[in-house]
Amino acid sequence: MNAPLQPTDERTLAAARWLASQVKPLSHAVPVLKERFQLSGLEACQAMALARDLPCRKANEPNQGDEA
Repeated sequence: MNAPLQPTDERTLAAARWLASQVKPLSHAVPVLKERFQLSGLEACQAMALARDLPCRKANEPNQGDEA
């Protein structure tokens, strides 16, 4: 059993929260997270893993594209 990931900094957690807030899946999520939150590839992957454990938005709620 894997232990839950702990973000190493606030940017990774912010990226995870932002990703979880998206209604539609993002294509090329790693480059988007790297550019939007100035993350490394590893941090972007950690944010994606953390986002899986966060509450998701409902399909009738809009994406929060400009909030970081």
